[in-house]
Amino acid sequence: MTCTKIASAVVAGIAFLISTTGLAAADEHMPATPAGLHGSIGMGVTVMPEYEGSKDHKTRVMPNINLFYGDSLFFSRMMAGANLLRFKTDQGVAITAGPLLALRRGRDQDDNAALNRLGDIDRALDAGGFVHFRKQGWHASVDARQNVTNSGQGATMKFSAGHGIPLGQKFKLHANLETTWASADYMKTFFGIDALQSAQSGIAQYEAGSGFKDAGVSVMADYAITHNWSGFATIRYKQLLGDAADSPIVADLGSRDQASAGIGIKYRF
Repeated sequence: MTCTKIASAVVAGIAFLISTTGLAAADEHMPATPAGLHGSIGMGVTVMPEYEGSKDHKTRVMPNINLFYGDSLFFSRMMAGANLLRFKTDQGVAITAGPLLALRRGRDQDDNAALNRLGDIDRALDAGGFVHFRKQGWHASVDARQNVTNSGQGATMKFSAGHGIPLGQKFKLHANLETTWASADYMKTFFGIDALQSAQSGIAQYEAGSGFKDAGVSVMADYAITHNWSGFATIRYKQLLGDAADSPIVADLGSRDQASAGIGIKYRF
């Protein structure tokens, strides 16, 4: 089955899931989207793997920025996009779609001993598009991204679905499931070992092909301290799959189990 057929099937399944699940949910009053610039800016401390597939972790202080202009433009988690298409189905599922730009993290061979002599992977800019589905607290999305600045870094397609769970006036939880498909070029760049890298590092050559590279779950908590200030915490776990999990830098020198956690504070406006 091609990636396009997989995406079409998943999109249809997500839309059906939200529409049928939403029928059993109680109606919610959704506040009108504020006009102009709004969102939140904050800082947090995150513990995360030293590289994708690492068994070791690092601690980083990282910004938490989520900006919106009306209901048209957004910037969140180093990704920017525009809601150019909006409509609602007969079942009440709100669908938005549009283009996006996203920064792709690179990798430094000094990040971990397992990467020694494998060379650095530069940061890059991805371009692509997204489709987002929402109904009564349930949401799902599909986004496709192709690297446009560094040749050979390939493409990814991410599928996610989740639900927001309010627990009182101040405390909210959000649970999310996601999986990512990656092209052969992406897998070769981040998980493959070519002849030169093998000779320099002593790690056996490895050719990684396209396929689903991970699946995971995340839980995010948000607690309103005041009207504008809130604290947040996030726990994420994903497992590398297929050729990504079988790569020597994962199977032999790292781990297919990838966990991260973060905590911080943000200001809403």
